[in-house]
Amino acid sequence: MIEKEYYRIEELEKRFDISFSDLQYLVENEQIDVAFLLSEPRRFIIGGWRKDQGFIGYSKVIYQGLVKVHQIEQLNVLSKKSTNCIVFQLITKEDISHHDLDYPFETALPNSFLYGWEPKVTSDVVWPIITAKLFPKEREHSLRTLGKVLENSLSSLSPELPETIKEHKEIIAKIPKVEFYAKGINFTLADVCILHSDLVKAGVIKEKVAIETIAATKEIVPSPNTPKTRIDDFQELLINAVKAKPEYSAKDYWRLLESEAEEMEGFRTLDKYNLLVEANGGQLKWQPRTGGKIKTLNFGSFPNRLTNARKSVLATEDN
Repeated sequence: MIEKEYYRIEELEKRFDISFSDLQYLVENEQIDVAFLLSEPRRFIIGGWRKDQGFIGYSKVIYQGLVKVHQIEQLNVLSKKSTNCIVFQLITKEDISHHDLDYPFETALPNSFLYGWEPKVTSDVVWPIITAKLFPKEREHSLRTLGKVLENSLSSLSPELPETIKEHKEIIAKIPKVEFYAKGINFTLADVCILHSDLVKAGVIKEKVAIETIAATKEIVPSPNTPKTRIDDFQELLINAVKAKPEYSAKDYWRLLESEAEEMEGFRTLDKYNLLVEANGGQLKWQPRTGGKIKTLNFGSFPNRLTNARKSVLATEDN
């Protein structure tokens, strides 16, 4: 059987002996993500979430390809057989096209759809998967439309009640003139895709690795007396970053973690346990999964952490 980029639900049991309940368990425990394939080009606003503010838009784009969604929506499609999505993670940056860096709406910022606009193309974004919102329509706020109908009815039925009509107009004046509307994209169980790479990361299937024998290389056997070094949650996060982007430099990894810290919880690509609390200049603040005291890591000590993470990854690959 050929190795595919993704598999449908009905293939999982035949190929990998993964039942539907197994899949639900893996998704519930965030070991695997549900993905979907957009077979037609769609318009999006790409950007990122900023804590205590909202969504910052970078560019209007067109995308066709694989996407991921929030875990709640992943669980919805598995338990309720369908879900409707407006916010996505675009998996393949190379499939993002037609960047338009001009702010595309008439409504001033900040608004209900965007907090701000900071023009960027995908090459300016360091994290591997880009968050995007389905491009919406601007239209008159539905409450204003309804209010006008009621106002006309009051005027025709009760012209002798000017105070009531005045109060009604004052209420309408407080409603925003424009609302952003996006119909969303509906997905069903038949649309579910499970990425081959996710199955490998979860340890469900083993990646095929070519083994080369080099005569001059001696196998290094660790001493049985050598104690195992316990790694903390941040080091585990850094190891995952090295696995995802082995070619990055220390500065690249630091920027990647800063970007993760700015992402809203639930939309982070690497920081699945929401360890990162804040990125401030040359410092990263993080908190262990179990809670407790917030810890601070300075960039000056980051290279040592990174070196140990790379050694851990190399040791795992050697085994």
